[in-house]
Amino acid sequence: MRHSCFFAAISIALLNVSGCKMEDTGSTAFNPATNVDLTFSNFDLEDTETAPNNLEHTRFWDLYQGIQPSGNGDNANNRETANEVRDHIDRFIQATRAEDGNNYEKVRNPLDLINQVIASDQVTNFREGRKYISQRITDGQAGTYNTRGNGALIRFTDQNAVLNDTSLNEKLWIFPTLDWRYLPAGPEGSNLNEKVYRTVQYVSRSVAPEEAEAQPELVSLLAGSRFDANNFVTSGYNNPEFATADYLSRNFGSIELRQEFIEDKTDTLFIKSADKPVLDLNRYSGINLSDASPDCLRVELNYVTSTVRIFYSNGEPARVNTPTSEDPDKTSANSAYCDNQEDNEAAVSWTAVGASRRQ
Repeated sequence: MRHSCFFAAISIALLNVSGCKMEDTGSTAFNPATNVDLTFSNFDLEDTETAPNNLEHTRFWDLYQGIQPSGNGDNANNRETANEVRDHIDRFIQATRAEDGNNYEKVRNPLDLINQVIASDQVTNFREGRKYISQRITDGQAGTYNTRGNGALIRFTDQNAVLNDTSLNEKLWIFPTLDWRYLPAGPEGSNLNEKVYRTVQYVSRSVAPEEAEAQPELVSLLAGSRFDANNFVTSGYNNPEFATADYLSRNFGSIELRQEFIEDKTDTLFIKSADKPVLDLNRYSGINLSDASPDCLRVELNYVTSTVRIFYSNGEPARVNTPTSEDPDKTSANSAYCDNQEDNEAAVSWTAVGASRRQ
């Protein structure tokens, strides 16, 4: 059974942005976050000779290729379903498919870009933020880097998009929140001691109604990660223990990716409130959907067993009322909701190729 979580983010390899101008300001005591204003030749991320490992650190890299049916579980229906999952992901991350169709050779989205920029260690304020958190870990004292708390913004500009006069949200990306938070002790009764949490928020700029259709699909994202403070590094990539990312689109609802790296070693993609059909599960015998687009779809890839499972529900709330005489307002998890279904209740499953180098 899956468990809800409270933020999201991940780590990445070195950034290669040719012709990239990076400017930022100094810091303030105790919360060193300040405005960061960067101009890039473009926002595209791809592998290059000088940065050959960019893409393997992007958020969907493992899941995107890992859901491909293996030789043992390969059939036309499963291949089509895996491809439909990738098609839907593409709408949110602007992926350009590789020739085999099972991976991508380029992406263009705010989360992957800011992850790469932070890992590149080229921006003074981001570098100061991580060093501050590292020092707080050494001192055993809680610490926070938070742009919102200081009234600071992170602003990315795509120079080529500006020159070509493309839509506002193709050429300007604003991040209201970048937050690193070190907590020496977690909630009482938990084992979440010595953790660092990072949160990233992107929100698209408002435009006039007549300009809306020209904008990218992505409206906003909220992503966060949990890291082991004892292994926290101030340059390159920190390996997360857990990460989530929520993406909201203009026309295709939202998706949420949850990634567990320590115990379950599982990626789970939730497809929510998509008004248009996403997966055609009617192609499988034994599945007879009354609605072409269920309001809750869960695609899970277990990297230990290399197994893909797909769960769905429609019109089912996440929780239901289960009043008792002691607690008339009591609610309980609804076992029919797609997030609460057990492994053996999967509507579709297959053996997948997985990922040999799980991030």
